Amino acid sequence: MLDEKKLSFATDAYSAKHLEEKNKYLFLVKIKKRVKYVLKILNYLLLIAVGLFFVYPFVWMASMSLRPLIDALSFDPGLIVKHPQWQNYVYAWRQAQIVHYVGNSIKYSVLVLTLQYFTIIPAAYGFATMEFKGKKFLWATKYLGMMLPAEATLIPVYFFYSKMGLVDTWGGLILPSLFSMFGIYMFMGAFKQIPKEVIESAKMDKAKNRTIMLKIMIPMVAPVMITHLLVTFISNWNEYYWVLVMTNSESLRTLPVALRGLLQVEDGVPEWNIVMAGTMIQLAPIMLVYIFASKQVKMAMVGGSNKNKISK
Repeated sequence: MLDEKKLSFATDAYSAKHLEEKNKYLFLVKIKKRVKYVLKILNYLLLIAVGLFFVYPFVWMASMSLRPLIDALSFDPGLIVKHPQWQNYVYAWRQAQIVHYVGNSIKYSVLVLTLQYFTIIPAAYGFATMEFKGKKFLWATKYLGMMLPAEATLIPVYFFYSKMGLVDTWGGLILPSLFSMFGIYMFMGAFKQIPKEVIESAKMDKAKNRTIMLKIMIPMVAPVMITHLLVTFISNWNEYYWVLVMTNSESLRTLPVALRGLLQVEDGVPEWNIVMAGTMIQLAPIMLVYIFASKQVKMAMVGGSNKNKISK
């Protein structure tokens, strides 16, 4: 009888201790969930704040482009426009002769994009898959050139181009972009992720390097190619300093250089509402590219490596 009481007492004590530990564990789990929930809310609030921080200048610029000149000169930080002046865009379009300069910008961007692939893709393929004498030296030299700012080499390049008669020509504008280290580095990294067995099996079938590069490797890095195309297009579309230095006539200048004319006035201050309208016209293609192609860029940045892993 005494043993049964002791056993019952021990069982009750164990149950009470177990219940206490269980309640303590549930309490800790509940606290952990609440902390995670609070951190999640703070994370969303931080992302919203950062997003507003980056979006506000564009929204303010769009608002400024629709204001009358008097309101634009006041630089009111408000965003609401009571009476939008859509004629500001028409005036900026005519004043800056945007039709002509948009054509030059499109021509410049398309020429760089199409001709660049004839140099950077074979170079990236060679650096990624081949071993040859002087490979490390060439790569170090090209990499050093990427580290140098463009301003450091502008005067020597301009002097060389002037001696060659390439100033104020389409060839002079396009030539430096044909050997983009950014493009070589980007495609080389993508080519290195392709399994070596794929290349070796193609070589066993007596496929040439050109066939391997064009029919096997390039289709496998299509997301990277799309990303490079978009980034290069945006960069060339916004190019200002290089085009300004290398051109002397208006026949070759692109839209960013042309919009500078809206800031040049003989008397008084620039019409900032017209300047902002011209800037919004320049940014419109880039915004459209980002809206419709952001999914492809994300897939290339995040999903490209996963695709290669699956192919393995």
